[in-house]
Amino acid sequence: RHNAYHDTLTNLPNRAFFMERLQQAIHTVEKQNNSLFAVLFIDLDDFKYINDSLGHAIGDKLLISLTDRLKNCLGATDILARFGGDEFTILLAEVGEFQEVITVAQKIQQELTLPFNLGTHQVFTNASIGIALLTADYQQPEELLRDADIAMYSAKEKGQGNYSIFNRQMHQKMLERLQLEIDLRQAIERQEFQVYYQPIVSFKTDKIAGFEALIRWQHPDGSWISPAKFI
Repeated sequence: RHNAYHDTLTNLPNRAFFMERLQQAIHTVEKQNNSLFAVLFIDLDDFKYINDSLGHAIGDKLLISLTDRLKNCLGATDILARFGGDEFTILLAEVGEFQEVITVAQKIQQELTLPFNLGTHQVFTNASIGIALLTADYQQPEELLRDADIAMYSAKEKGQGNYSIFNRQMHQKMLERLQLEIDLRQAIERQEFQVYYQPIVSFKTDKIAGFEALIRWQHPDGSWISPAKFI
């Protein structure tokens, strides 16, 4: 049973264990609306670069050392799990107020400002953290985890070593991006793109010195989609 519910490298609870506890938290919130739980989705920045440059053995040592630091940031009732690769999840249980969740995220990022001494190598890394609060709106643990993951990617867009708190606009943005990618593939097949050539004129000779090719996309609904949005 222990092997089925724990990660072999870090000995942390694994995805299956975490999802069960998350389901229990959802049931608790259904019964007690005043209970506050939060999920933190953590992803190391540039972990692949460390693996590729220093080797997987050093990468594994980093994950083990990171596990110890994350544990130091949590309370006795909180659950830390390794979700896979360089992804970790935290369930903050029975949080008194929302500021406590922010404090944990900031404490984790503060811990990561210190170097990791891994044998003969000293490694620095950052983490992007997505935060989602468990409310009565959630019925399935996958939904809460999805939103924490979306918030994590929003944090990555800010740059390394940031955290972001999920809101409904983030989910809508992800849906719009997905639809844009679908429309983009169809636009190629339907030849909806047009190219405009803008002349480059030399001030010295008053002659055309070349052209700049500009792509334009007219969506089937008649609107023009900016290259800044789809490239």
